Amino acid sequence: MTYLLLALSACDSDPMAESWQVDRLRVLAVASEPAEPRPGDIVQFDALVVSPAAPVAGSAWFVCDGASSDDFGCAIDPSLLETGDPTTLDPAALEAAGFIGFLPLMPPTWQVPADYLDTLAEADRAEGTFAMTYIAAIPELPEGEELDEDDVELAYKRVPVSLAATPNHNPTIARWRVDDLPVAAGAEVVLDAGQAYDIAVDLADGAVETYLYTPDGGVEQSRTEEPYLTWYAQEGSYNQTDTLWPVATVVYFAPDAPTLQTQSLWVVVRDRRGGMGWSELRIRVREPG
Repeated sequence: MTYLLLALSACDSDPMAESWQVDRLRVLAVASEPAEPRPGDIVQFDALVVSPAAPVAGSAWFVCDGASSDDFGCAIDPSLLETGDPTTLDPAALEAAGFIGFLPLMPPTWQVPADYLDTLAEADRAEGTFAMTYIAAIPELPEGEELDEDDVELAYKRVPVSLAATPNHNPTIARWRVDDLPVAAGAEVVLDAGQAYDIAVDLADGAVETYLYTPDGGVEQSRTEEPYLTWYAQEGSYNQTDTLWPVATVVYFAPDAPTLQTQSLWVVVRDRRGGMGWSELRIRVREPG
């Protein structure tokens, strides 16, 4: 089974912007906890929502049965987002749409129905199925300005639901390193404009899991995850923007003429089973002289 995070930009942006470049409101990653719930479990959600130009008003969350969704998530009435705060709408309409929360006011939470796997044969429940989560990130608009659907950033994620003997867990990033020097949590790193730096992260112990997998009609196998990391920046560039574990180092080229003195780098790790983790590194770009 494959698990998908698909972020679609609905806002006007530079068509020449690179995929790693954070130059607009974007949803870079979505995670559920637990990463692979069982029927009856209570699931909490979070997302890496970034916006360099304007504050984020919040993100509306919906969930639907994977069998009733399509490749682009749940079918949501756009009018539910027009106010910029779905919590002000009719609760019955929200419940019917699968509304589960609105960050930061209502942390999104979903309880997997106890019968979620009942339509599957007993032998298929260890691999299970999935639920589809739909996220709409909404920017904070100037007073008096109405929200337009082009302002909203949409993302979708499949959440596996199973009775797996070795359920998945989200990978965790332990620390950043710059030129092989560890960075203290929450610290800001000063970089010189136009210079190249080795940027790396270390995964926490146990982040790369070994799990049991049974292919259709096959014999149970033991497999080890092969995570990959995706790197993002506001300005500057990388020598590569995706690395396959155990490679967790890239070269970052600080911008020659930064327009933002203080900015961020981000990295997202995906374990290819639906698990995700991320981290942010605050940097200050120092110009010559």
